[in-house]
Amino acid sequence: MARKALGLLTFQQAIKGGVRPNLFSVEHVFPGGVTPPSIDGTGGANDSVAFMCKAAALPATNVGTVELPFRGRVIKVPGDRTFETWTATFYMDDAFEMRAAYEKWIELTNGVDTNTATATLDNDNDTGVFQDVTIDQLNKFGAGKENLDIIRTYKLIDAFPVSVSQVSVAYDNNDSFEEFDVEFAYQYHTSTGGSNPVQ
Repeated sequence: MARKALGLLTFQQAIKGGVRPNLFSVEHVFPGGVTPPSIDGTGGANDSVAFMCKAAALPATNVGTVELPFRGRVIKVPGDRTFETWTATFYMDDAFEMRAAYEKWIELTNGVDTNTATATLDNDNDTGVFQDVTIDQLNKFGAGKENLDIIRTYKLIDAFPVSVSQVSVAYDNNDSFEEFDVEFAYQYHTSTGGSNPVQ
């Protein structure tokens, strides 16, 4: 059976505008006990996260494999779902508000001197260390002037930071801005929008 030839215009119709990796938004709230950053001109803490997040990722989806040996062969069957840590990169603001907020969030989970937590393991804005992180994939086409349409939303459930990366400083590092990574652990993620939502 012959395969149908696909021309350039057919490919263009199929891919349409494509999905752009630089059209995304990351949002979350900070737990009580953390002074939320309020970067000038962004409006608030949630907007500060969205504006200052330089890079992130749509979370990976993994399932383990259980191997069952039988007479010299191995049968593979699906095992348990696993959820890897998730990392976002942020620009450093000149008041260190973003970095300080994430450092304080980690401090709530384990004090340096006391070796105790000062926040509960709840998903609560007032006391809880767990917070949901939302990653929106945005669409370049079909939106108005003010807002971009959301194609798909991933939500990291009960997330918390586990590391704030070091920031390298050097006399010969010119023409660049400082930035840092924050690594989050989370329980699981959901996805909505598009076809086959996972809720």
